[in-house]
Formats: sequence, C-alpha cells, structure tokens
Amino acid sequence: MNIGTAIEQGSYIALDAAHTLSTFMVNGLPDPVQFLRVTSDLVLTAAKAAQGDQNRVVACGECAPLLWSQGNTEAAIRLEQLWDKVGMKYDLDILCGYSLASFQGGMGSHVFERIRVEHSAAILP
Repeated sequence: MNIGTAIEQGSYIALDAAHTLSTFMVNGLPDPVQFLRVTSDLVLTAAKAAQGDQNRVVACGECAPLLWSQGNTEAAIRLEQLWDKVGMKYDLDILCGYSLASFQGGMGSHVFERIRVEHSAAILP
C-alpha cells in the first residue's frame, strides 16, 4: 500500500487519538450518539474514497488503549463495545493495539480478560 497515495485519495485517514476522544467523550465516558456520528462520518468518507479490488474499510484504534493507559478502564471497555457495534453496522475490520505490559498481572488479569472478550480475536506475543 502506498500511504502517500492513500492519504491523497482520502482512503487513509490519520487522526490524533487524544483529539478524537475529545469529540465524543462526556464526563469521562464515550457518548454513544456522538461516537456514532464521528465514526460514521469517518467510515463513510473512507469507504467513498476506497478504490480497487481491496476496498474494505479497516479501523485501527488507538483511543481505547489510550483511555486504558490513562487508567480509565471503564471508558476503554465501553469504547470497545461501541466500536463493535460500528464494526457490525459497516462490516469493518477493527484493529486495536494494547501493550500487554500495561496490564498488571499480564494475560491472567481480570481487566485484560474484560478487554479481550470485546474482540473477535487476540494476537498475543
């Protein structure tokens, strides 16, 4: 994939995670209505710009891991649940990157398990 071309065509949209969170967070939690508005606009923009045989939209999320790293576990989990709904609505592939080192207790921790179950698959080191 040529990233420069994808950016020019509008099929690759890079966002700042902290700024993006500020567009739909209310009182420390993601607002479902605002989240759906923001993500729907992004998905539809990317889908419109996608060209070629492999024109599937993929979202690579850094917002939930950022919330997690800030200690806002509940918001991270709720955000994962909201992304799941958007993924089903638009038939998206959604990729999230969490640092395993950030989970106290590692893969055996309760919080790690809560976040893992929100995903259809987990790739572990």
